Amino acid sequence: MSSKEKPPPTVARWVLARELRRLRGDRSFTGVAKAIRSQGSSLARWESGKADGQVPGVHSLERLLAHYEVTEEETARLMDLRGIARTPGWWQGRDIGRPYGTFIGLEAAASEMAEYESQIIPGLLQTEDYARAVIRAVSAPERVRAEEVADRVAVRLRRQEEWRTRRTPHLWAIIAESALRSRVGGPEVMREQLKQVLSLSEEEDMFTLQVLPHDTGAHAAMEISAFTLIDVSDAGLASVYIEGPTADIFMDDPGDVTSYRRVAEHLRKAALSGPGSRALISQMLEDLPS
Repeated sequence: MSSKEKPPPTVARWVLARELRRLRGDRSFTGVAKAIRSQGSSLARWESGKADGQVPGVHSLERLLAHYEVTEEETARLMDLRGIARTPGWWQGRDIGRPYGTFIGLEAAASEMAEYESQIIPGLLQTEDYARAVIRAVSAPERVRAEEVADRVAVRLRRQEEWRTRRTPHLWAIIAESALRSRVGGPEVMREQLKQVLSLSEEEDMFTLQVLPHDTGAHAAMEISAFTLIDVSDAGLASVYIEGPTADIFMDDPGDVTSYRRVAEHLRKAALSGPGSRALISQMLEDLPS
């Protein structure tokens, strides 16, 4: 990312965290924290860049950069990054957790995303009725209010609107046949959902579809229900996002990212081609009851 470009807030937070970690080098958290009159735990959160991380305050960052003997030009750049990192995204203020907000921010900045889903249609492809049925079902045990369900649906639709307007990132979705056959919301909801997936699959500049059929047998993701690989090429960031019922996980360790890339590549080889995937979904549409 060139110095003239302004990264999105979430990416700015990740880049700032990465730069602070680089500047610390082999110094200990305790030694640096003592020198700048702070806590080692605070420094660790500043360097995490993740959903549970934290952007340092102005004076804290100034003391930290002075301790690292950073040049005036570099200090100005990092202070600018800090300002951008604290800029609210459109999703902030909504009833969503911080990890999901981080994911939305990275999605908005990503150049490429690869997603595997074994149980549901990926969020960027969902119709409003399908999204509502899914969110109601997963929210039922927590007795989430109807207003909260509506807000979560609205967030999902806004993500779709942003994606289709930007026409980026390119999404490569590998969807298990079982997810496409599960009649979420009933036959009519699924009919419209399958039609939408087919329609979007024609937008090949922004979406690549592959279906992993039942008869694949054993495959590389049998112990994984879903994952998303996110590449923000302009900022040199790559992460794996796994959404769970009680916790969402980001993994940006190069070894973890490489492992999931290998799984994705195996799935691509095992799944049907684009034309084969569309043919199978078209057959599913015909099989649905009127």
